[in-house]
Amino acid sequence: MVIGLLTDPVWVTASSLGLVLLLGAAALHKLRDRGGFAQVLQNYRLLPGGLEKPLTLLLAVLELAAAAALLLPSWRAPAALLAAALLLLYAGVMALSLLQGRRIADCGCHVGEQRQAVSPPLVWRNLLLALLALNLLQAPGGRVLGLYDGVVIGCLLLCGCAFYLLANILIANHHSARELSL
Repeated sequence: MVIGLLTDPVWVTASSLGLVLLLGAAALHKLRDRGGFAQVLQNYRLLPGGLEKPLTLLLAVLELAAAAALLLPSWRAPAALLAAALLLLYAGVMALSLLQGRRIADCGCHVGEQRQAVSPPLVWRNLLLALLALNLLQAPGGRVLGLYDGVVIGCLLLCGCAFYLLANILIANHHSARELSL
């Protein structure tokens, strides 16, 4: 039953569009503030010096490519793999930094002005988003979408965006509250 829901064209379309919004916003954030994001990459201390700026551009281009390709059903599978690979890379870098005991004040994954410190919930968030992307590798069900389905997709997108933003605020506030109590 659940597998059927995960391959329903409504869910596949809403998931694809949600990832398009997420990856597109992330890429635009990196392109808008390349120097700031290069500094975030430098704070992770995982790259040899001087690679931060080119990597900032490369990550933004890869995110934009994945976002654009997710809009095309024939490119959905490769785009889903690329999106999942990026999200797993981000989760892995954050997890490695946490395991090494680094306290990084800005994960680099914010869209708004509120910066988030690297924390385990952010790692889990990226892992769950990677699972969402990997779900797009399944062939969607064969039914044709109707007008009602379009309304449901729009509602799913609105709810998904609200849930994502709320989760990010809760993660950031929980971390801030823990910092204040220490």
